[in-house]
Amino acid sequence: MPNLEEIKLQLSHVSGMENLLGRKEIKELPSILWDDEIVEGMITGTYNNGLGTLFVTNKRLIFVDKGLLFGLKVEDFPLDKITSVQYETGFLLGKITIFASGNKAVIKDTDKNLTRIFGEIVRAKIENFNKKPETTNTQKLSENVELRMEDKIQQLERLLKLKEAGILTDEELATQKAKILN
Repeated sequence: MPNLEEIKLQLSHVSGMENLLGRKEIKELPSILWDDEIVEGMITGTYNNGLGTLFVTNKRLIFVDKGLLFGLKVEDFPLDKITSVQYETGFLLGKITIFASGNKAVIKDTDKNLTRIFGEIVRAKIENFNKKPETTNTQKLSENVELRMEDKIQQLERLLKLKEAGILTDEELATQKAKILN
């Protein structure tokens, strides 16, 4: 499972993230995420009368509501079970509707400016998740090596941003850098 610093690093590229680093829901992710799961986006809103955060990962959507004083509600939507995503923006707020396995989940009161971006990220994830690649093993291997190098470069850049923002210390930066490069 990724630790909190790794999750913050994964979220460092997300629009509006600089205002949300202290969110209670982010702090819960280390105990919620799977070992090979990567957080790729997030948006806050209300779902079933609870205020929380909807995260998109490489495997699923996860709504996390930490509650005001105590308690935790978590609901996930595996990408392979999501049939479609709909979003709407109004004058001030937005709404995201997830259709999965014959059910419907509505996340209301989302940031109007982030709703469309988040909705399109999820749509792309669903499309890519459900695609069957038609490449040879050699092509797959070379693409994976290129992607891994690109991912490492992006992760290192995010680490530097977190260090510049005062979120990571020199020691934490060195530790995370070593993990990425090894």
